[in-house]
Amino acid sequence: MHVLTGRVWPAMFTPLDASGEPNLRAVERLVDLFAEQQLGGLFILGTTGQGLLLNFDERRRVAERVVEASAGRIAIMVHIGALATRDAVALARHAAEIGADAVSSVPPIYYPTSTEATFEHYRALGAATDLPFFPYHAAFLRQSLPGPAEYAERLLEIPHIAGMKFTDHDLYLLGLLHHNTSGRLHIFSGADELLCHAAMSGAVGAVGTFYNQWGPACQRARAAFVGGDFDAGRRFMLAFQQVIHRVLSSGSMWAFHRASMQLKYDIDIGPPRQPLAMTERSWDDAEVERLLETVETAAPR
Repeated sequence: MHVLTGRVWPAMFTPLDASGEPNLRAVERLVDLFAEQQLGGLFILGTTGQGLLLNFDERRRVAERVVEASAGRIAIMVHIGALATRDAVALARHAAEIGADAVSSVPPIYYPTSTEATFEHYRALGAATDLPFFPYHAAFLRQSLPGPAEYAERLLEIPHIAGMKFTDHDLYLLGLLHHNTSGRLHIFSGADELLCHAAMSGAVGAVGTFYNQWGPACQRARAAFVGGDFDAGRRFMLAFQQVIHRVLSSGSMWAFHRASMQLKYDIDIGPPRQPLAMTERSWDDAEVERLLETVETAAPR
């Protein structure tokens, strides 16, 4: 079992082929790339991995291929979130059967739920296997949650909980959760644009989309910052944030991801599954190259 703390984890893309089906050969190439880069681990089939746009057979096949291709070289955390609790439980058990290292899940989605229902859902997922469980804190999902002290207490009651994926700009809350759990939860920052900032509030590592393109650069920057080179972290983050903003504000984020992975690593992740990217424009290769270089140049060596 891998150590599930520290460093940078790509929220790995799920490559699709021209017909829109999972491209398992490209999946293998991504796993090989990130293992060779010695990143902290792989977070698969989450938002970036289009897990909720894939059917359950596709999700299982992708997870199986990732674990098989990793051959124990890198930790694997499988996102198991689903509309129905029973489906998420089944995906958790599958992740355990194939040898994944951990599971993670969004809270109940689509149908409004109470705080109590959210924690009952999480308790069912945590109890489904012996794998370490990392629920989401996701501001964009507008979870119904208690105050920081009770929130921390309720989290620690979840079976097999090991940490959480904290996707929020509220680092004050992150710090309070870290304090109120006495550091017992391994909290991963899920906001790429706050990679170094979150470390100051107690995050042990980071899970994010842009680590697919810049995993080693981000890992070096975070390590420098945590090691006390705050100026290196500041310089890097100012450049990294500007590039992230350029991509997110373009209205063509998925097109950028495809172009950048093709140009930098010669891996075609394909188009995302619709309705994603239905109206996106293509990127000019020169601009993609410039953005790739901007982040690499800003990273400490």
